[in-house]
Amino acid sequence: MTLMRRQSLVKFDAPLCETIVDTPKPQGKEVLVRIERCGLCHSDLHIQDGYADLGGGRRLDTTRGMTLPFTLGHEIAGVVEEVGPDVGKELVGARKAVFPWIGCGQCRDCLNGDENLCLKQRFLGVSIDGGFASHVLVPMQNTCWITTPCPSIRPRR
Repeated sequence: MTLMRRQSLVKFDAPLCETIVDTPKPQGKEVLVRIERCGLCHSDLHIQDGYADLGGGRRLDTTRGMTLPFTLGHEIAGVVEEVGPDVGKELVGARKAVFPWIGCGQCRDCLNGDENLCLKQRFLGVSIDGGFASHVLVPMQNTCWITTPCPSIRPRR
C-alpha cells in the first residue's frame, strides 16, 4: 500500500508534525485527489491554538470532539489520482478544486445541493482530516473543474 504524508496537529498550541498513514482507497463514488495546493485559513490557526479569541477574555473551545493527530486544511486544489468503481476512469488526471462541506447525501438540504446546511455534515479540515497532506479522499460530487488559468495554480519552476 502507498503511504500518504500529512502535516498534522498532534498537540494543541504547538507546531504541526509530519504523520504518515496508508493512502485511502476510493470506494463507490469517491475520488482520491493528489493535493497540489491547500490554503491556510484563519480557522485553521484557531483550531491549532485550541481556541478562538472572542474578545473580552472570552474564548471558544475548538478542541471538542477532536481526536489527535488531526490534519487541517479545507481550501484544496489538486489532481484526481484514483477513482472508486462507480466513477468514470476518464476523471483520472483531471484538475479539481475540492468543496469542503460533505453532507449526508440523503436529507432535503443535500438533495437541494446545500450540503453546507446538512445537520450531519462533515467538514474537511475541521471535523474530518483535510488537505495539509499529499492526498485527500472525497465524494466525486465535492469536486469542481479548474478550467481557467489561475496565477495561484501554476506549475512550479
